[in-house]
Amino acid sequence: MRERAWNGLWYALAAGLLVALYIWRGGATLLFLCLLLGLLIFQGVVILLLGPRSVKIERSWLPLQPEAGEPIEVTLRIKAAGGIPVPWLLIRDKLAMQAERMDPDQEYENGSLLLSGLRRQHTVKYVITNPRRGVYGTEAVYVSYGDPLGYFKRTRRIVMDDTIYVHPSRLAAYPGKEVHPVGDEEMTSGAILRNMETSSSIARIREYLPGDPLHRIYWKGSARTGTLLARIPDVRGKETRCLWLDTRHIAYEPEAQQGRPVVPVRANFELAVQAAADLLRNETAEMSDREASGSEIELRYGASAEAIIVSTLQGLRQGLDLLAGVRTDRSASRLVIPVDAMTSRVGVIHTLITGRVTSELVSVATQLAESGVKLEIWSSIPSSEAERGTWLARLQRVGIPYVDLASWVSAKANDRGDGHASA
Repeated sequence: MRERAWNGLWYALAAGLLVALYIWRGGATLLFLCLLLGLLIFQGVVILLLGPRSVKIERSWLPLQPEAGEPIEVTLRIKAAGGIPVPWLLIRDKLAMQAERMDPDQEYENGSLLLSGLRRQHTVKYVITNPRRGVYGTEAVYVSYGDPLGYFKRTRRIVMDDTIYVHPSRLAAYPGKEVHPVGDEEMTSGAILRNMETSSSIARIREYLPGDPLHRIYWKGSARTGTLLARIPDVRGKETRCLWLDTRHIAYEPEAQQGRPVVPVRANFELAVQAAADLLRNETAEMSDREASGSEIELRYGASAEAIIVSTLQGLRQGLDLLAGVRTDRSASRLVIPVDAMTSRVGVIHTLITGRVTSELVSVATQLAESGVKLEIWSSIPSSEAERGTWLARLQRVGIPYVDLASWVSAKANDRGDGHASA
C-alpha cells in the first residue's frame, strides 16, 4: 500500500510538471511526452479499477504427511473472478517463507511465482526444499497484478484455511530395538536381564527351559549375556507404553565440556522429539503385527497430566501432529511427573525422554523404580564423565536402562556411512 501511494504521487508530480511545461513553452516534444505519460497512467488506472473482483486459491501438497527435511511439493490453483483479465500475476506464498524459516519481513522476490498470460485460471507448483518441523496453518498467499509495464501494481492478501503438519524426521537408527551398554561400561548379565524385563520390544525373553523349541532361542541375547535365552509367545493382555517428553528449556541447555562442541538448545530438543516420534512409529508398527490386541501408547509432554492414547494408525498421526508443534517451555524449571500417572501397573513401561540427566532426576527415577515402576531414560545431551560416575551405578543397581541418544545415533550413522541431520 505504501509503495503504491508513493508511485501514484510521483506519477502525479511528473504529469503536472509536463503539463505545466507544455502550457508554458508548448512544442511537439512536450506534447508527445504528456500524451505518453497520460497513456501510461490511463492503462494503469484501468487495470487497477477494472481488474479481478476476487481471487480464490486452493493449496495442496505432497506428501500428505511430510517429515522435517523432506521436500514438499506444493500446488496452487488460482482462479480470478470478475473484472478483466490481467497481463500478469505475482504469487508469494508465506507458507514457504515460514517452513524455510526465512525472514517474513524481507522482500520475498526469489521465491515468487510470476504468471503471464491473459487467463483467469492458473495452476502452479513449487517445492519447499528443507521444511522445519512445525505446524503451519492459515498462512496467507499474496497475489499481485498490474499493468503490462509493471508501473502500477495492486496486491491482495488471501487468507488460507488449510494446515500442514511437518512431522519430526527419523533418527539414523532407532535405539529401542535392543539393549545397549550404559556409557563405556559393560553391563553384567543380571543388569541386562533386568533391562529386558523393562523393555517392551524384548519383554518376551526369558531363560531357556528344557522343552523349548530351538527356533525360539534368542541367539543374540544369549551371546551377549552368556546365558541361553528363549523367546516366548506374547500371551499377555493389555500392554501400555507411557512416553514422557520433557519440554523444559533448561533441560536442553548444553554445558561446555572439554573436547566436545557446544550443541544449541534447538538441536538437543529436536533430537529428543525425533526419538519420541520414532518410538511412536515403531511401537505402533509392532502393535499392528501382534496377534494379541489391546496394546496402546500413552503420550505426555511437559507437565500435562492428560495423555494422548495411541493404539491405531489414526492415533499415531494425532501423536505425530502433536509432536510437530511441541516447543520448549522456558517457565518450567523442575521436572513435574504426576505421581498418580506414573504408577507400577502391571504391563506398563514408562519411557522418559529428556535432555540432560541430573542428580535430581536420578533420585526421582530411583525412587520410582524401587516402588515397582518400570522405567527407562533416554537423554539427548551426553553427560560428562564426572557426572556419569555419580549416578550411573544407581541406575544400574535398580535396573533402569539408559540410552545416550547423541552417542547412539552418531555411532549408528557412522556405521551406516551417512551422517545424522537434525531438522
